[in-house]
Amino acid sequence: MKNKTAILALLALGLWATSCEKSNGSIGAGKFVDDRPELGKKLTFDVVSYTERWDSISVTNPAQAVLGKYQDPLFGEVNSAFGTRMLLSSQSPEFGEGTVCDSVVLRLAYNGTYGLRGDSIHLQVSTLVQPLIDSIPYYSNLDLEALIGATPNVIGSGKVILDPNEIIYIGGDSLRGTLAIYLDPTYFQEILFDASIAGEEYLVTNDDFVQAVPGLWMEDIGQGTKAAAYFDLGASGSLIQAYYRTSQDDSIPSVYTLNFGQNFGDPAAKLNYFSHQFDAASFDPEMQDTVQGEVLFYTQGGSGARGKLEFPGLDTLIGKKYSINRAELRVKVNQGTIGPYSLPSTLLLLQDNDSSFSLIKDYSSAINSTGGNVYQANLREYGYTFNVTRMVHQFVNEFEEIRPVIITPTATSTNLHRAVLGGGLHPDIPLEFNIYYTQSE
Repeated sequence: MKNKTAILALLALGLWATSCEKSNGSIGAGKFVDDRPELGKKLTFDVVSYTERWDSISVTNPAQAVLGKYQDPLFGEVNSAFGTRMLLSSQSPEFGEGTVCDSVVLRLAYNGTYGLRGDSIHLQVSTLVQPLIDSIPYYSNLDLEALIGATPNVIGSGKVILDPNEIIYIGGDSLRGTLAIYLDPTYFQEILFDASIAGEEYLVTNDDFVQAVPGLWMEDIGQGTKAAAYFDLGASGSLIQAYYRTSQDDSIPSVYTLNFGQNFGDPAAKLNYFSHQFDAASFDPEMQDTVQGEVLFYTQGGSGARGKLEFPGLDTLIGKKYSINRAELRVKVNQGTIGPYSLPSTLLLLQDNDSSFSLIKDYSSAINSTGGNVYQANLREYGYTFNVTRMVHQFVNEFEEIRPVIITPTATSTNLHRAVLGGGLHPDIPLEFNIYYTQSE
């Protein structure tokens, strides 16, 4: 028991030492009674919660590529597309006179799907008209026309099924876990085989190649489906196979492979693009009650909707010299809104600084986890819990200003996962905001 007491005391001291930067108030585990930390008095505050649009998010070199014009029954349409460089598998390739490209196959290795797996999309592949620039940060509201032109140069188009378990047969191969589509061989005849025969210098290095041949753009031009797909462009199964013959007498074509940057040091680059239509959504981000809040609020990846939380009564703690021993936000998922639409595994809290966002201060703690991971209370109840002790202490005792907070899924630039959450006004699953404090002597 003594060891336990000592450990708890050290933790409390560590929290106080690393967080107290002013004398008016402190942060920690409070007092100890019978070898247990006493959290002190409890205050419960109202939270104004509502939904707003994301203006834009960073989409430079996301961990996975997202594709599909996905129709969500609650969030409306999410149109996801992506652009990528393509790279030579061997530099300075040499092809002799008379080399002819017979066919070209694009293969993309799945990293998962979202929504109702098995729907088909109308995939269109076109060429980028300008190179991706490493020094430029790309955002989800990027200028598409600047990247692909007013009239895209289409080099592939067709219906494909979004399902990693679907077996596809292409070029004599049976593939699983891969999406595949044929591309126009005349394009690759020009940029690769004819260029090699002509001795074009841009084939010498991949750095030169991506300046002359910027890359590919992939999008769903169909009416929309109930599924979207995630792809790993760095996987060995993501590649372009250009089949060619060196003469009419060749009975079996050879193959040259291009990829998307599987090798260390490759000048790989990609970006995701998202656009949203909320016409068919169950909420209107432009018609939210930002004073009283909403019964439900919505948050999703893909730069769509985000939840916003405001704490109108928290300013009453400013100047009270309270020690904030524990502060907690609890939010629950509205039942019946999940189905095949997986919840975000983790939600983040971002401090709204007007012109920028930052993680709340609790994420800087090496001792206490901020939380935010989804939990299942019973068969149908899911929720998220956040430790926001340092955030409250900072607002009350350092900033002396209460700032709004954004609640959003992790990795919003690489997934479409979403959640419908009970707001401060919900009659059954209201958002809870509890603070435990002791008065400084």
